[in-house]
Formats: sequence, structure tokens, C-alpha cells
Amino acid sequence: MIDTIKLVIKMSEPLTCTANFQPRLDAIHGAYKGYFKAVCNPSAASKKQGIYQPRLTYTQRPGKTQLTAAYELMIELSLPKLVFGNNFEELQETSLSDVTDKLVLALRDMGIWLFSHQIEGAEVRSIHYSKNIVFRDYTSCSSVLKMLRSADVSRVYDVQRTDFRNGQVLHIHTNSLDIAIYDKLADLRQARTSEKRAVEKDNATQLNVYDALAKVRPVAVLRHEVRLGAKAKIRSSLEAIGYVGPLTLAGLYSVELAQCFLMNHWDSFFANLPKLVLDSDEPDKVFANILLAPDLTGPREAMAQLGMTVLMQGSDHRGLRTLVEDRFGSHAWARLKPLLKKQPRGQYKAILAVTKALDDFKPTHVEEIKDSLETST
Repeated sequence: MIDTIKLVIKMSEPLTCTANFQPRLDAIHGAYKGYFKAVCNPSAASKKQGIYQPRLTYTQRPGKTQLTAAYELMIELSLPKLVFGNNFEELQETSLSDVTDKLVLALRDMGIWLFSHQIEGAEVRSIHYSKNIVFRDYTSCSSVLKMLRSADVSRVYDVQRTDFRNGQVLHIHTNSLDIAIYDKLADLRQARTSEKRAVEKDNATQLNVYDALAKVRPVAVLRHEVRLGAKAKIRSSLEAIGYVGPLTLAGLYSVELAQCFLMNHWDSFFANLPKLVLDSDEPDKVFANILLAPDLTGPREAMAQLGMTVLMQGSDHRGLRTLVEDRFGSHAWARLKPLLKKQPRGQYKAILAVTKALDDFKPTHVEEIKDSLETST
């Protein structure tokens, strides 16, 4: 569904309010019709109290004549963080009234009075569509990201730059949009150390959710975001999937539109993946599959299974057995037999799980994730 969004409300008169803009709105004379810009960021006190606030930018531009000016207020926020305090939870079609009501109250707390109909009709200047994909079977987000990195998306996108940071973030920059697919829990762990190095910003209100999910296993959350950052890009990108409606909050607030948009870009990855090699016998892929076993006792057993699996590939089994028994005795090979397990082929299955999550497009809820894990353990 929608996560981060920039809304613009155009005004016929200068903004008068008690919000803590910098510079102050009364810093200019009322007769001044030139360019003026002021910002109001969430206060340190609100962050400390766990209160989510939007970022505000007020802009005055010269009008068509020297005696006139154009005024606009830009509101940047994460809609699920506003409603739920985090974006693990996902909005639904019926949540629009909750969004507008909470934004009206948040703005009033900051000293700005607007009405719900103004917010619903606000022009959208930037929008991030997103989906959380939850794995409950020891699937590693880093292994999924590594597979996605092998997709030749240059056939589809005019790629300017691709970042693959620490195996936890795949970020593709194009001329028309940005695609970010990343390990949600790892990003929040990074935000605890340095928010500047995290993919997401304004994480203060959801660190408690990370604490709750980090205590239960198995759980991994892969986040898929497609970000549109300009009006023309929004229009052209949405027209490509058949949307020709207004670029307003009410117009773009649609589960069906979000699903279609995200699925369209996921298909670009899926179609260009080298699927035949995702579950090949390369050591790193074998190891990723070994780690999916729920009865694995620890890293030492995992590495031992990897060693045995790789050693047995293309080797003379009888010769290996003879070597082991000559060195460690006639019963040594029997003790190694538990390591000769047939490994599951789970890498391509993980890619299919992402596709299914986007097909189903069910909203994620933190308590449901926790309850399902606690019940299964």
C-alpha cells in the first residue's frame, strides 16, 4: 500500500499559524511577494515521546504580477507511521478516513488548521508504494536479495546506479523511479546505531516493534518499495498500468492500484532472473538451503553439512569412505551419515513466496506475525 507521500496544498493567502517554522513565517513583511521558504521538522520532544509528526515545507513564490504571490504547504509523511506508529502494519482501502482524521489532528497539534476534504484533495508530488513480505521458515532476506541482484533489469529500466549494500539492501536508481528492496529488520537494527545509514528515516516510533519481533524466530521481513518522486513521473508511471485519474491523495489511495503497480515492477525482476541456477550446487546456494532446515542445531552442524555435501559432489564415495575409515577407524563413516542429508531446494521457492505475497496482497499486522510464530514454536 502507500507508505511515504508528499502532499501539496495550494493557498490563495499566506499561511498564518503557530507552527515552529524555520525561519519564522513572520520574518517577512506582509507586502513582500518574492520567494520565501520555511521548514518545520518533527520536534525532538515528540520523537522522545514516540509521537509521529509530518515534515512541513511552506513556500511562497512570485505571482504573475509584482503585487501577487503563490503560496503552498507541502506535507511529507509516512501514512502507516501516522496511523499505527510503524510501517510493519499496512493500510487497507477503508483506512483513508483514519489517515485524514489523524493527519488533521497531527497538524493541529503543530499549530496548523486544515480540514479532511483539503487533505483528500491535496496534490501528490511524491509517492512510495510498498509491501512487507514476511518469511516464517528461516528464509534469509540476504539470500533473496542476492538472487534478485542477478536479474538483468537493464533490459527493462534505464538504470543509473545500483547499490547492493552489505547484502541487506538492493537499491536501483532509474530516470523515472527508484526501487528499494531490503531487509526490514536489519534496517531497523542499523537505525538503532545510526539513522543516517538506514534506508528508512523517522524510525523512532517503531523501534519497539523491532524489539518485539527480534525476540521471536523464525521471522524475516523483506520490504519491496517503488518510489516515484515527481508529478510527471507519477503520471507517466501510473498511466503505464492504466490509471488516468487525479493525482490526489483520494485518487491514489487504492489497494488495487498499489498492488498492480508493485506487481508490475516485481514481474520485471522475476522475468529476468536466471531461474535455473537459483538452486544450483554452488556452495553459497547449497549453504542457504541448508540453513532452511528447522532442526538445525547450530552453525557448526550447518558448516559440517556444507562440507559433506560439497565433498560428495562428483567424488568417489567409496574412496572417501576408505580415507575416513583409514584415519579414524571403521565406525567413523557411520558417524558422518547424519550429515549426508538431501538438502531442500528452497531458493526459488523463496522467490515464488514473494510473488504469492504480492498476488494475495494481504496487509501485515505485527500481532499476527508474533502469534503465528509463538503458536508454531
